[in-house]
Amino acid sequence: MFVAGPTEKIVLGHDFLAGQEHAPDQLLSERERARLLAAGKELFLARCARCHDERGDKPLKTGPPLNERRLSSEQIARAVSGRLRDKTEEERRAVTLYISSLIKAKDSEEKATPKP
Repeated sequence: MFVAGPTEKIVLGHDFLAGQEHAPDQLLSERERARLLAAGKELFLARCARCHDERGDKPLKTGPPLNERRLSSEQIARAVSGRLRDKTEEERRAVTLYISSLIKAKDSEEKATPKP
C-alpha cells in the first residue's frame, strides 16, 4: 500500500469518505503514477497484448484497435474489472491507467498531426 507524503495528493479509484469515483490518474503523485503505469504495462503485456499489441494498436475483428476506441476511464475500468477479476483492485487500476494512457497518447498524436 502506498502512503502519500505531506505534499503528495493521491486518490486511487474510490474516495471512501465521499463515496465518489475518480478517474484512475486523478490526483496521483508523479512517482505513484509512474509506478502504476509500469505495473499496468507489465500486466497488460502479460494478459492483453496478445490480442491488442503492446500499444493497443492492433486492429481487431470486432472493431477498431483499442487505442482508437475513445473509451472513457469508466468504460475501461469496467472492461478491465471483468477481464482481470482474478487480480487485485490496485492491479486493475494500474491496467486501467495504462490503457487510458494509450488512448490519450493516440489522441495527442492526432491533434499534433496537421490534416492535409
